[in-house]
Amino acid sequence: MLAGRRQSAGFSLIELLLVIAVLAILAGLVLPRSNPSLYDQLRAAAQVLRTDLAYARSLAVTNNSSYRITFDATGNRYVLEHSGSKAALDALPDSPFRDPDDPATQHVVELDRLPHVGPGVRIVTAASSGAVTERVTDVEFGPLGETTRNSPTVVWLAAGHGSDTRYLWLTINPVTGLTDAEYRGAGGPPPEALPSQSP
Repeated sequence: MLAGRRQSAGFSLIELLLVIAVLAILAGLVLPRSNPSLYDQLRAAAQVLRTDLAYARSLAVTNNSSYRITFDATGNRYVLEHSGSKAALDALPDSPFRDPDDPATQHVVELDRLPHVGPGVRIVTAASSGAVTERVTDVEFGPLGETTRNSPTVVWLAAGHGSDTRYLWLTINPVTGLTDAEYRGAGGPPPEALPSQSP
């Protein structure tokens, strides 16, 4: 019997790292060429928006102040900025996700410029969905992470055109400020939540 030999039943760390590196390279070659479905595009855009909503909420809690995200359906973008009374907080903290061209007081996200989302995802509308649904243009988080509205705020995203349009909505809880996403397929927002059409 060989007393000095040790039997290895698993992979070494180097072997595992090499396999992960090869898989990462293969994924990098395949993913940019793939054509994401409408559902994938909506999920990706919703994840970006959920992350920014959570960021605005965390800034409000951390700084004991208020932060607002304003939705611009026409420009297909939203803007995060400080909305509280402490002027010293108007300049947002440095973030790797902010565009260098953004003003120091704003974090602007244009959905058309998001990588790997696709140019077809758009903000349809935002609404307060209490006893009566009414269109709104923003959501504001207070120092406890709550929103300044008493009813949930819902943001609708859409991808596709005509009868192929698919929707996903994000609901922001007014008490906790936390967000849930729900894929609605062909079910869009109610008419009262849509912007009024000029004749």
